[in-house]
Amino acid sequence: MPSLSVVVPCYNEEGSLEWFIPQLAAEAGAFSDFEIIVVDDASRDRSPQIIAALAPRFGLRVITNPVNLGLGGAMRRGFDAARLDWLTYFPADGQVPAEEVRKFAPFMDGYDLIIGRRTAAPDYTRYRRIASRVYTSWVSLAFGLRLADFNWMQAWRRSLWATYGSRSNSVFICGEFLVRSRRAHPRMVEIEIGYRSRHAGEAKNGSPEEALRAAADIVRVFGEESLAGRFHFLHPIRPHRSRAVPEVRREAA
Repeated sequence: MPSLSVVVPCYNEEGSLEWFIPQLAAEAGAFSDFEIIVVDDASRDRSPQIIAALAPRFGLRVITNPVNLGLGGAMRRGFDAARLDWLTYFPADGQVPAEEVRKFAPFMDGYDLIIGRRTAAPDYTRYRRIASRVYTSWVSLAFGLRLADFNWMQAWRRSLWATYGSRSNSVFICGEFLVRSRRAHPRMVEIEIGYRSRHAGEAKNGSPEEALRAAADIVRVFGEESLAGRFHFLHPIRPHRSRAVPEVRREAA
């Protein structure tokens, strides 16, 4: 079985941490080795205290940002600190059910990048639905990546991240990584990953301000890639799409 580092970016998620982290830790048996790296992005609620209490119980590795870096900055610190063969991330708000992490395991031997697509997002506002469609279409056309979803769960080999990485502090962190890593011609598969509505707290990354930050990163990456002679929009690629995910049973820890 493969080994997996799970990065959990957290900003003001005191209402979700106490039930989500135990659920995620219970999935360790699906992998040969498993670590959870919680990155607290200068939370102003009780999240730091809750993380400190959970860390010894579940063997968490904890990174604390002294200032808020944004989703991309928090995720990058976690990815850079990871030790195991594969990387993924699960938001601390619990909107991705913890058991969904098992869906990556059957594809890890045959692929280098596993890209999740949302099954549904029933609680999205009209603004967020429109913004999501525009974002996906823009990134797909500009960079020749024919994906259904750029900002949902993904997993990739840590060696790819170490080579290509991403400088985005916005939600475009994964999009930039996918663009940069095209040079390695990775084997990609797209699978369905579940979604559930928030139980507590507020959405942090769907505001117009966050959209502008992502737009700035998209323009930066497009310019850098074009100056390097990589006109990805002329050479579109599509991942293999899998509709059926083999069941992976969780072994006792």
